[in-house]
Parts: sequence; C-alpha cells; structure tokens
Amino acid sequence: MRTAPRRIGLLGGITWHSTLEYERLLHEGVAAALPGRSADLAIRHYEWGAIERAQAEGDWDGLAARFGDDARWLVDGGAEAILICANTMHLVADRVQEAAGVPVIHIVDEVAGAARAAGLERVALLGTGFTMRMPFYRERLASHGVEALVPPEPRLTEVHALIYERLARGIVDDAGRALMREATAELLDAGAQGVIAGCTEIPMVMTAADVEVPYLDALALHADAAVRFALSD
Repeated sequence: MRTAPRRIGLLGGITWHSTLEYERLLHEGVAAALPGRSADLAIRHYEWGAIERAQAEGDWDGLAARFGDDARWLVDGGAEAILICANTMHLVADRVQEAAGVPVIHIVDEVAGAARAAGLERVALLGTGFTMRMPFYRERLASHGVEALVPPEPRLTEVHALIYERLARGIVDDAGRALMREATAELLDAGAQGVIAGCTEIPMVMTAADVEVPYLDALALHADAAVRFALSD
C-alpha cells in the first residue's frame, strides 16, 4: 500500500455544501487507510452563482471550456486525477477529460457499478432538471445495463426547484424531505428497484434511512472511487 496518497484535483463549488462533503469523505477515507495522513487535494472552487447563471442560459460550451482549462490548471499543480463535484456537470466530463490528460473519475460509472453490484436493472433517478431531462446520465447508465426512470411533470420541475431554490442555498426543511419521499415512492410504484441520489445535494433531505430499497448516493460512491484511486499504486 502507498504510504502517501496521490493528489486529487477537485472542480467544486457546485454547490459549496456538497464540495465540503466531498472533502470530508476524501480525508476520512485516506485517514482510515493511512492513519495520521489526510487526502492530498488541489481545489478549484467556483462561485456558485456564476455556474447557475451559465447553466440557466444553456452555455454548456462555455462551461466545458472553463472546466477544461481549470482541470488542466489542477493537473499542472500536481493532480493525478480529476473529480467534477456535481452530477449535472458530468455533461461536460468528456471534454474535461480531453483537456486534463489524466483520469476524470466519472460519477455515473460509479453509480452504475453500485447498481449492478446490488442486482438492480431499473432505478429511480432524482437530480436536477438538467440531469433528469437530458440524456447524458441515462444513456451512460444504459451503457452499463441499468435503466433509469425519472419523474413525470410537474414532479420533475418540483424536484429541480427544490434543489436550486432551497438546497443550493442551504435551506433544509420537512417540506423538502416530504417531496423527495413522494417522488421516490412514485418511481418505485412505476417499477424502479432502487433510487439514485443523482444530485450531490439530495442527501441533505433524503438518505438510505428514508427508503426501504437500495439507495445509491452518487456523491459518496464518487468520493469512495477517488479514495481508491488516491491509494492505488
């Protein structure tokens, strides 16, 4: 086993709440394997408002260029792999990979692997409106043999609004928890065998303790994969 972890580059601040959780899990994971040590991280932490505006304007090319440039900057600072600390921004992961020249640990691959390990063929996907409406997440899951179900309207818009108008601002309440439980129950009734927390803020209002089916926390699975990479030879 390595005596010191590899450096991981984080593209974070999407939102800051989830990026702090990434950092905690990375540090705890390394410390568990290497007592007395912590994760070695290089971080580009974005101002969330600027990212939110670019997403709302549909400027995915601009975001891809920004994230690619910043990934290269992290690599120049010694990062040996990149984490995009958000589900939605994996829409531009392939372009970040091209720019970085080092592995971009893909969140959907980790979720799909966990789903397959749990024997799941059909799962509920809850995330931002971009993640649920656009095909990039569902198609990558499908390439691993996992079908994703998303809420119909108006539930889909309600989940998106919860994330952007409340969770991204750190507002956590019983109404948000109830909405996530209801959205999950509806998709389970439609045939889902488990649920993906496909937005890094969803664990703020729903955890494994809230459901009776396999719960796939994309953030935690992503962070665990990064720890494995950091400790690999």
